[in-house]
Amino acid sequence: MKKNFKLENLDCANCAAKMETAINKLEGVSANISFMTSRLTLEADDSVFEAAVEAAQKAINKVEPDCLIVR
Repeated sequence: MKKNFKLENLDCANCAAKMETAINKLEGVSANISFMTSRLTLEADDSVFEAAVEAAQKAINKVEPDCLIVR
């Protein structure tokens, strides 16, 4: 499954790059973050997609604690 999400409170392009790198290190997850549009494109197997979104949120919070994935 591939889905796009809005990111709230994304403040810095460098942070977006760090978040993308951290999410892409998750097993079976592919991510792309656009700082300009504040969008996260997340791709993972359907059976683990919700867990992947939660893991992505945790990875994002380690870089920028106020940033949220809007569902």
